[in-house]
Amino acid sequence: MIPYTDESLLGYIKRRSDAEGFPEAKGFLTMLGQTYGRATVEEPERLALELGLDLATMEQILPAKQPMDAALDWSFHRMHRDPVCPACIAARQPRRKEWRHALVTACAEHECQLIDQCPGCGDDLTLLGDGYAECLCGTSYGDANAVPAGPFETEFAKLIAGHSAHMGGIDLGSEEGLHAARSVWFLCANMDRARTGKEGKATCPQSVAEARTRLVRVQPLLIDWPKAFDDHVIERWNTQGAEGLTAATRLGAWYRGLLGQKGALAEALLTRCLIVVSTVCGDAYKTRRHQDGASWMSAAHAGEILGMRSERIVEAVRAGVMEGSQGRSGTGHLHTIVRTQDIEEVREQRKRSATKEKVRNTLGVSRKQFELLEEARFFGAECRVSPHPCVDGDFNLKNICAAVDEIRQVARVERARADGMVAFRKINLRRTTDRNAILRIYRLIADKKLRAVKFAEGDNLGDALFDAAEIDRLLQVHGGARSWTAGDVAEFSGWKPECVTGWCEQGLLQATKGKRGSLHVWQITEEALSQFYREFHVVSDLAKEGKTTSRKLLASLADRGISSVGSQPAGTSSRGHLIRTRDIARMIAFPPS
Repeated sequence: MIPYTDESLLGYIKRRSDAEGFPEAKGFLTMLGQTYGRATVEEPERLALELGLDLATMEQILPAKQPMDAALDWSFHRMHRDPVCPACIAARQPRRKEWRHALVTACAEHECQLIDQCPGCGDDLTLLGDGYAECLCGTSYGDANAVPAGPFETEFAKLIAGHSAHMGGIDLGSEEGLHAARSVWFLCANMDRARTGKEGKATCPQSVAEARTRLVRVQPLLIDWPKAFDDHVIERWNTQGAEGLTAATRLGAWYRGLLGQKGALAEALLTRCLIVVSTVCGDAYKTRRHQDGASWMSAAHAGEILGMRSERIVEAVRAGVMEGSQGRSGTGHLHTIVRTQDIEEVREQRKRSATKEKVRNTLGVSRKQFELLEEARFFGAECRVSPHPCVDGDFNLKNICAAVDEIRQVARVERARADGMVAFRKINLRRTTDRNAILRIYRLIADKKLRAVKFAEGDNLGDALFDAAEIDRLLQVHGGARSWTAGDVAEFSGWKPECVTGWCEQGLLQATKGKRGSLHVWQITEEALSQFYREFHVVSDLAKEGKTTSRKLLASLADRGISSVGSQPAGTSSRGHLIRTRDIARMIAFPPS
């Protein structure tokens, strides 16, 4: 036995209970070792296993905390009664899932009122205390009179059942049921006051009669549209003790709650509320200073739409960047209004814009390299958006990604050789000291004249691989003389880093002070290193070639009147001795007698 289409979970359980011969559903669930309540929602696997259903089938009728179906919203799930439609029971139709919604009081198909009391004995139809189609007293629920439901009850039931409905002056599609139910609940809850005197604190109705009473109160607001709703807003505006000149201050929590609603019905309610406030109540949203026919909203409402602090909007109006009007109420509060059209434009701009940090993370480059990219105008004007105080960042991330994709599409797609490739993120001032050469390289890449060797789909720009030899050749062509740090020179020459640093400090190896990242380093050009090779020989290299020691070689040179330069102390000894080339040449030309 499987559930019918649109059958409620509890209705299915009672139908199974009747088939198993149990007079009431409670005994059937007890036999299964199950209960009906929160555990049913949080642990559906156990119940599905006991009922012999696969989980996917049961989830179609299972109440949930965040459902797609309005009838299965656990927030409004009935937990005191299990009402039925007498016409459905008489026609042997299943108990429908929308009857379990706490505000549904009518059958969407037969347009008659639901009953939650036995027509025979008068007992309440509780969750588990009766059978599928009849009471324990033997009375069939189909014998009850089918009383026609009110127009609003019927429209609301249709909406929860997944059909279209008409309320609030608009046609609502089946997909609007979830949001519309919450908006109706919002209106109902604010018709009553809790024990503390606050509105909006009502609990779910426990019976159909109680739910019908609540719907009757809001029925005029949504059926007699818009007059009844207009009167309701005006009544709230004129409530004794209300202060302020804007909806946010004068309507208070009710207006803020309305702002928090979603869906087409909530949008219709809010739009109508603002019209009433501006045209009837004299709100500052619409003043005689604006006769252009545009619609206006408060800075607070605009902040809600944009997801930002309203103070930024107020400041934009004060600075003249955004068109608006400002005035003070009798209490001294500054009221700011802006055009709805402008807010929509700002919202679209915020969707397109991105900060430098977000762009850097997307490209996979460092802050310093990104500054060089900007200097090289790597991305065109279409990748920027006009700066605005209400927009975070002035980069168009979508267009930037499109530009990177164009660079990816012209990649040569060759087999990458790890030893001959250089990633884009490493083509920076660590590779050369010539800033102009780096900028020129970036322009060549941006113009797609210098193509990547490998730029896979999904890689960011920093991961793109280029031919290292080609990069070095272009750096030379465009004036980018190769330079190294003292550590780089030590690495490929085999000399100790402290020796190279010492020669730089003594002026023997021409170098300039610079920064690589956050470090202060010596920068040595190719010309300077070539000059050093011509002027000096490193004693340790000469000793190694002569298969002797530096100490013996220095002693031999001293006997010939040749002294070393450039040495630095190292404990009780010294290192980094250099012999001038001219001294060696003189020694060869004039050997000792």
